[in-house]
Amino acid sequence: MHSKNTSYRPDIDGLRAIAVILVLLFHFELGVPGGFIGVDVFFVISGYLITEVIKNTISTGRFSFVDFYIRRLLRLHPALIATVGITLLAGFLIMDPASFSSLAASAKYSLFSASNFYFWLNQGYFDAAAQTQPLLHTWSLAAEWQFYLVWPFVVWGALKVSPRFLLWLLALMTVVSLAASETMLRYDSSAAYYMMPFRVFELSIGAMLVFVSGHRAGVRTESAILVVGLAAIIGSAFALDSSSPFPGVLALVPCIGAAACIYSGRSRAANILRAWPMVKIGLISYSVYLVHWPIVVFYKYWIFRNISLTEKTALLLASIAAGFVLYNTVERLFMGRGRLVKPLGLTAVSASVAFLAWGSTMVIAHSGMKSRVSAEYLIFAADPASYHTNNYGGVGYDLETKIGDVPGNQIAVLGGDSFALQYASGIDKALKGTGKYIGGVFQHGCVLSGEYTRVLRNIPREDCRDSYRKILGQLQGNDLPFIFAQSWEGYKGMIADSSGRTLDTASDQNYFKVVIDMLSKIRSDIGDRKMVIIGSQPYLSLKNAAVSCLLRPRYIDQACDIYTRYKLESTSAHKLNMAIKEFAESYVNTHYVEASPSLCDDGYCNTASEGRILYSDAAHLSIEGSIIASKQILRDAGLSQ
Repeated sequence: MHSKNTSYRPDIDGLRAIAVILVLLFHFELGVPGGFIGVDVFFVISGYLITEVIKNTISTGRFSFVDFYIRRLLRLHPALIATVGITLLAGFLIMDPASFSSLAASAKYSLFSASNFYFWLNQGYFDAAAQTQPLLHTWSLAAEWQFYLVWPFVVWGALKVSPRFLLWLLALMTVVSLAASETMLRYDSSAAYYMMPFRVFELSIGAMLVFVSGHRAGVRTESAILVVGLAAIIGSAFALDSSSPFPGVLALVPCIGAAACIYSGRSRAANILRAWPMVKIGLISYSVYLVHWPIVVFYKYWIFRNISLTEKTALLLASIAAGFVLYNTVERLFMGRGRLVKPLGLTAVSASVAFLAWGSTMVIAHSGMKSRVSAEYLIFAADPASYHTNNYGGVGYDLETKIGDVPGNQIAVLGGDSFALQYASGIDKALKGTGKYIGGVFQHGCVLSGEYTRVLRNIPREDCRDSYRKILGQLQGNDLPFIFAQSWEGYKGMIADSSGRTLDTASDQNYFKVVIDMLSKIRSDIGDRKMVIIGSQPYLSLKNAAVSCLLRPRYIDQACDIYTRYKLESTSAHKLNMAIKEFAESYVNTHYVEASPSLCDDGYCNTASEGRILYSDAAHLSIEGSIIASKQILRDAGLSQ
């Protein structure tokens, strides 16, 4: 931010360049696992500059709350509005109704600087589902705006007492916010990440710099401070990753590093920050930040596969180029100080927000504009936002239930997560009229085991262990077969052992080892009875729903069309399925079955068959898919008539 109330510092634009580059490298998966700390660097910079502006204008008697908010609005919102508008247009052209409706909902929140609330209530920042949200990154802008709403009053009120009182207040706020952030990580890591109160310490660290920036150290000392500061930022970007408990205490390292760089930005070593390329990228960093995430999300959504290193690099360069265009055509539009800038700017911003909010409301009201869908599949788009809920193979069945002919003879116990419950519709239909039923115990999103459990928001889930104990309870006093199904590949990096320690399961090798150990312990827990392990059904990815491709408009060619039929060997869990099959073959009375024989032919698998969609989302079987697969699984397991 440039203002007549602060002297321009090119080194701060250079620091912005580092921050945005780290974010881009992280989001484009280019080898910087903790690049998300670039946002924390931005927060420190904002805290410093905003506090300096407010303090300086108050000291000269020129501060106005109205003027402050108008300038912030005209500085930040035009580029945001343009980004949201273009994103909605892109969504209209290529997104399925459910995804487009979700985008419209997040767009409304983004326009009113509340998207951090939306994403907090809907998913965590590092969740797989969050990575398909084109406006996910606007959470930080929302948090910053919420900071702006209260900060002028804090600074103005504290300075009414004295500058020293403001400094002590900032120190107190830093400590309280940091403690709250660290504490909240144990209860709701998503809230700790998204919500402004748990980020205040980052902005107040920058604010405290206002009181020390005038006290200069020696030339060599300041250069050393800058080198240490850069090392703290870059080191954090490589040392942290999405599994790190963040922000909390860990955020102090990049934040103090950013503060050190701001303090020593006039040193000789800071020439690296004042270099022409760094300053130019820093100047357009806000626009680059706005455009980069929609670019990568839409490209991944359209291409419907993992992207190559070449594609990632090209997308990064495209983001910088698009940011340059947005900066020069929109962001700078209302930076001038002419007499008409404010009234014209406010009118344009207000009208644009109203129009886009209305448009987003219409998209939601019309179920993601399902009229864009091909007539062949229009019947499946009747309620796109609830498609999975209404068509999932386990819909309507309790987490502890009896499936089939009840009353009748129980022939087995089925347990697992949603990948087990998905067979309820099919098993129910297959067993009706046979005088047989299967008892079921399920828990969504759970690793069911006595030794291991799912970690959710950094907390091991005890309800998963409770469900496993219920399974063992149903197996007491009988020799019923136990049928076990889970999302075998779905819990990488999310497993804790019996002591509550989160295990390193990010790599295939470590993860496979834990899965096999879990199965061996379950095999021991259930005694000599028959055990049937169901391998994961053949889906391509947990992120890309086949139904999404079938329900996409055809205004442009959809690259995903070629993935509605795919090789069995290319499916997401194939390698792990083969490892589980090998495990089963090494144990007595242990059998491995899977759904692929009924869903695939000649080594190729289908997402739809004869007008029936076999999956309700990216991975779960639909009711139709469940009916087709369950009959074959029961037969292969030796449990059918």
